[in-house]
Amino acid sequence: MFQRSVCALTALFLSLGAFAAAQDRATVQMRDGSKFEGRIEELTANGELFVRVSLHDQRRVPVTSVALIDKVGGASGLPDTELREAAGSQHLLLLTNGSSVKGHLVAIRGGEGSANENMPRTYVFRANDGRELAYGPEQVSRVYLGTYPFAAISGGVSAANDLAAGLDVPGALHIAARGGWVNTGLRVRKGEWISFSTSGQVQLSDNGADRAGAAGTPRIAPGAPLPNANAGALIGRVGNSQPFGIGDQVAVPMPFDGILYLAVNDDERSDNAGEFIVSVRRGR
Repeated sequence: MFQRSVCALTALFLSLGAFAAAQDRATVQMRDGSKFEGRIEELTANGELFVRVSLHDQRRVPVTSVALIDKVGGASGLPDTELREAAGSQHLLLLTNGSSVKGHLVAIRGGEGSANENMPRTYVFRANDGRELAYGPEQVSRVYLGTYPFAAISGGVSAANDLAAGLDVPGALHIAARGGWVNTGLRVRKGEWISFSTSGQVQLSDNGADRAGAAGTPRIAPGAPLPNANAGALIGRVGNSQPFGIGDQVAVPMPFDGILYLAVNDDERSDNAGEFIVSVRRGR
């Protein structure tokens, strides 16, 4: 009888463990369109997302490079209503009860694989009204992390135009110095003039004086996408084509047809900080 009880308890614990692990699993979609699946372990204060893909593969990615954390749908077949809501600069949290909150994902802490394994896993979200809300993984459905690349996912010209209209709001795009290429969702044509209004500063190393506005610093970064252009400058790319400089120019003609991406021109991003806030519109 005792042995049967022990076996039953063991089975229960294993079952509960498997259930918890399933709650923590998600598909992570990066801003370059790539995806991977794993156990969400932690989002740290310095903006690193830790995801356990396998026993010997723990991914550490800048959260600024993440477009979506999807716990329910594999980052595919996303409803148009969600995509339009997720096109803005704010983060969009969708809950399993059908409700949603806009604001900013502050942290994911606690649970297996985190720095505080004795605490329950918690998603911390700061709503627009300033409230800091905490949710268990079983309550979270999806988290869109701002300016979701709707046009790149759908590939539709009309969808791209709809999204582009929403980008005419100042501050719609956050181009983080620690992140990579950010999909604007704007489908451009070769020779078309695109206007940029950019604010903010980025820091390019641990040296506090190594800061830049959109025009960049006087020095170069040999391993950057544009090695001969100013380090820290705002740069663009259409699709997978050769990058081009934008800097503090008011308007730039597009070199190719395709989706416009933006980034900070630097080679080593791990020690960077800050971001450019960019408003993009057609014409000049």
